[in-house]
Amino acid sequence: MVRVLIVEDSYVSRELLKYIFTKDGGIEVIGMVGRGEDALAFLESMKPDKPDVITMDIEMPGLDGYTTTRRIMETRPVPIVIISVGFQYPSAEKTFKAMQAGAVAAVGKPPAPTHPEFPAKTREIVGLVKAMAKVPVVRRYANIPKPQTAPTLDTAAIKTDKNYKLVVIGASTGGPPVLQTILSRLPKPFPLPIVIVQHIASGFASSLAEWLGNTCGMKVVLAEDNTVALPGIAYIAPHGSHTTISSGGVFNLQKPAENEILVPAVNPLFKSAAAVMGSSCIGILLTGMGKDGAEGLLDLKNAGALTIIQDKITSIVYGMPREAEKLGAAQLILPPEEIASVLEEIGKKATTGEK
Repeated sequence: MVRVLIVEDSYVSRELLKYIFTKDGGIEVIGMVGRGEDALAFLESMKPDKPDVITMDIEMPGLDGYTTTRRIMETRPVPIVIISVGFQYPSAEKTFKAMQAGAVAAVGKPPAPTHPEFPAKTREIVGLVKAMAKVPVVRRYANIPKPQTAPTLDTAAIKTDKNYKLVVIGASTGGPPVLQTILSRLPKPFPLPIVIVQHIASGFASSLAEWLGNTCGMKVVLAEDNTVALPGIAYIAPHGSHTTISSGGVFNLQKPAENEILVPAVNPLFKSAAAVMGSSCIGILLTGMGKDGAEGLLDLKNAGALTIIQDKITSIVYGMPREAEKLGAAQLILPPEEIASVLEEIGKKATTGEK
């Protein structure tokens, strides 16, 4: 049984979430509060116990969801799932700031029970809350020693004199802050196009692009069908289709099969890049649950591409990277800052033509 604290200022939304969780049978609502201050007090009253998951609204009177998340992660860390209507700025910006502060996932609020999408949205929220209950979280501002870099698996792979033409990145749980870390450290303009598949709730992809663009100093847009990936731009895979790369670096948005749940997925992007770009590609697989992207990263490695995964210490969930490591798909295992350093060095040589 997953024990949940609901933090939501709307009485109607609180009761609807309680109804959804209670009906599932696998989730127990141990408390409901309408303000961030009340959430902090509730956690204090539970000591030394705490909920398995907290669902957090963003727009609330008093302490908003971002500030409340930050304070919880500084003191008594708990997996926090943002449930918000804020797909547009400024609410979406606060959602991603909350994820920077330690929230593990974000999803839109459920519609009314009479809405045709209510059953699907209910399944999405319940599944997400149950999955996030298993995610280990740490105090965000504790004085933790700097992690040791994982050993390089293939020293030859770090050579930067190849004629790289494309960077492809896959990420899931915990991905947005890591993407922000990497993109913000790259030289501007970066001489290669970057294509990103980030597993994220429907409605948040365009806001993710806007947030990354505003915080990284780089142009970040949604990928569009039959357009060319251009240097200096980071592209986010849009919802509803798989983003793939065809000859000439042209985007091809493919309709998923009817039974596919994970859309967009990382594997279609990675596999298409391996087939078309081969050794001129750099593939990066970041934190996330499951195994999406692992097979595609192996295809990239076999095609001669440089392949990198995020290390276990800095990953919120070492699922996708672990699966890639098990397949032998990773040439380098690095924390986000060092991934950025590798890309920065490659970018410098691509700009100057240095060998």
